[in-house]
Amino acid sequence: MLTASARHYAGKQVIAEPIEALQLGSDCAVGDLVSLVKAGTQHDFAVICRRWICKEQGIELELTLDHPARSSGR
Repeated sequence: MLTASARHYAGKQVIAEPIEALQLGSDCAVGDLVSLVKAGTQHDFAVICRRWICKEQGIELELTLDHPARSSGR
């Protein structure tokens, strides 16, 4: 899932579809950076939220990505 600012940036850069199609695993943590490289340009997003969604069909992890990726101070 993308925040409004991440969706706006991804739309302008024509990378919304590939960034939303990423199959990131459950080892992603809040604060991690996710970089998508397209045509030699690196686009950085930050994982800002993890949410487990429980449905009758199973359990799904939703990761929310934000842009611009902000430093976690590390």
